[in-house]
Amino acid sequence: MSDILAQAAGEAAIPQSKSKKTPPLMGPVRVNLEAFGVAILAAVLLKWFCIEAFQIPTSSMQPTLMGSTEAGVYDRILVDKILPTLREPKRFDITVFSYPLQKNQNYVKRIGGMPNDRITIRGGNLYHVADSADGKRTYRVERKPEDLQEQMWKNVYPSRHVARSETKSLDGALGCSPSRAFTEDAEGITIALDGHPRTLLYFRDEADGGMIDRVWDGYPEAVMRAIREKNPLDQPQEIVPDVRMTATLTPEQALDEVAFEIDVTRPSLPKWTYALVLKNGKGQLLVRDATTPGQSPEFDVVMPAGTATEIAFAHVDDELIAWVNGSEVQRFDSSAFACRDGCVLPYTHGKLEKPANQKVVPQIVCKGKGKLRIDGLRIDRDQHYTQSGSPEIIEVPDGHYYMLGDNTLQSVDSRGWTAITIGVDENDNVVPPETPGARIVRGNKRAMPLTNPPDRDETPIPIPSEKALVMIDEYGEILRLNAEISSTWPRVAFMRPGATDGRGEWTAPETTNTKGISFVPRSDIKGRAVLVFYPCRPFSWLLGNSWPNRFGFVR
Repeated sequence: MSDILAQAAGEAAIPQSKSKKTPPLMGPVRVNLEAFGVAILAAVLLKWFCIEAFQIPTSSMQPTLMGSTEAGVYDRILVDKILPTLREPKRFDITVFSYPLQKNQNYVKRIGGMPNDRITIRGGNLYHVADSADGKRTYRVERKPEDLQEQMWKNVYPSRHVARSETKSLDGALGCSPSRAFTEDAEGITIALDGHPRTLLYFRDEADGGMIDRVWDGYPEAVMRAIREKNPLDQPQEIVPDVRMTATLTPEQALDEVAFEIDVTRPSLPKWTYALVLKNGKGQLLVRDATTPGQSPEFDVVMPAGTATEIAFAHVDDELIAWVNGSEVQRFDSSAFACRDGCVLPYTHGKLEKPANQKVVPQIVCKGKGKLRIDGLRIDRDQHYTQSGSPEIIEVPDGHYYMLGDNTLQSVDSRGWTAITIGVDENDNVVPPETPGARIVRGNKRAMPLTNPPDRDETPIPIPSEKALVMIDEYGEILRLNAEISSTWPRVAFMRPGATDGRGEWTAPETTNTKGISFVPRSDIKGRAVLVFYPCRPFSWLLGNSWPNRFGFVR
């Protein structure tokens, strides 16, 4: 045995002759090309099946997602494509989907209506509608989740006041009564309560029309100014009854009573006051009207003299909520006093009217002695959806969704999507769709005046000098057709081929509020927006972006 081991050890000690190395199967160029190809394949698969980046080009989802030409802020977002395969879309999700009337184009909106919903848009909110056997109609508000609601508050004061570069709030954005009891400094407002049975500090903001749905609310100062300068004051508007008030109160002596109130006045409807009343160490949420008041149970509220106490009160989604020092202390369902009607302001001949009997006024009412210091006053309004072009009752088909933009006054969404239908004969002439032998073409209607420069998003595009029409059909194909354009454009109307007596004009039929037009099928939903990754610091600093840090998750 030892001889065998010695022999083996001796053989191991004998140096081996160097053998020739095996040449590599691939050279460095091929290795790098393969790695590059695999990286591209992985990126493509990631884009198609997992996550994709998009740029927001328009203002329809502002300020949640920015596409502002006025401020030059265009968000880049990441869209999760896996989530829609794991669960069904939810109401208020921000989704990316194929536009029903131009399926090669991606849109991003928030889901307002779910499959089989029967809803209406009233007073800025979404309501489920039910009709009983006796003909009575009932409404149930669709409340936003709390984390979403927090993001959807839009500051009105002091933002509007600051954007207008006003040095004083009193007698400007704010009003007061009696005026001699109020003094203002850079930090806040002091009220001398002695000798006055009641003092009143209220939001009036005559410069911007009061508590109405201004498109520039909810932005940082620089962006707000840029948007305000480019948007007219006279445009269709609604009063906004969903308001939150926040202030820090420091009484010199114990107060007799303080109330945070939201007065809502509408023509031919009862005046309602939503209120948080603090008195004798107790608080209560109230709805005051001429007939049947509503009220919550009382709750404890301690406001010691000489101590700062932050009070907040909101009327939102048919609910009253109170907070003390940042903690919620009470809620009260105010559905019986919902402001569904009377919110649309008169708008005639391009002029917005603001009647004295149609307004929302947030205010603080105080009673007591000594002085009361008010610091950190904030007035926010809720996201306010306008009914606009939507029908009174929206009936969402099974397997479909109703889409809304957060920038409701500047959003082209399910409320206004309209299809036009034309016929095309064998010579590519535009003819009425009922013409025998004509093929039917359907596309998006967003026609602009003849004086406007062509824009891909505005179709169809007439070229009267060449008797031609450029139109993108619902599948995204660009068509150039022969057509004699009517002088009544942007009403999509044409002259019949060969007509010379002026009576050959016809108008393309329009369709809305049906499947494939106002409602998005489940199969066309591509993903859910999850993250804004640009603009972000430090890169946005180099480009001088007016909203430099937009980085964050999307709700």
